[in-house]
Amino acid sequence: MAAGQRDRGAATLAAVMAVGAAAGALGLWGGIIDFGDEITARLPWGSTVLAGTALLVVVAVPMAVAASAAWRGDPRAPRLLLVAGLLLVGWIVVEVAFIRSFSWLQPVCATWGALVAVLGLRDRGRAPGPGVSPGRSPGARRT
Repeated sequence: MAAGQRDRGAATLAAVMAVGAAAGALGLWGGIIDFGDEITARLPWGSTVLAGTALLVVVAVPMAVAASAAWRGDPRAPRLLLVAGLLLVGWIVVEVAFIRSFSWLQPVCATWGALVAVLGLRDRGRAPGPGVSPGRSPGARRT
């Protein structure tokens, strides 16, 4: 993907994860997702509301921002995809450390996050730096 070009594939991957994470946050807030007493006790302050809020802030929002940027062809999209993907992988690592329980969703989500990060890395070298429009090179003079 050239700088400023839409990356609909990466946008779709990030958007699907953003929706899934937001749904997970809602499920945790509303009590629809129940980890059971043992796992809930391992959460910080035993709070599924806090866990849902963290899921929204750490995963859903960054994925939504990255998806929007990639869909629009924003030159910051590669960096945003990289960050959102790494945050998701980090979320899974921290989740496993806290709940000390396995779910098939953990490797799926970690792989998903790694894929989003790789898609961001793939295009990172082609994106212009801050303040540089896609059509100009950093050393170009204005006339």
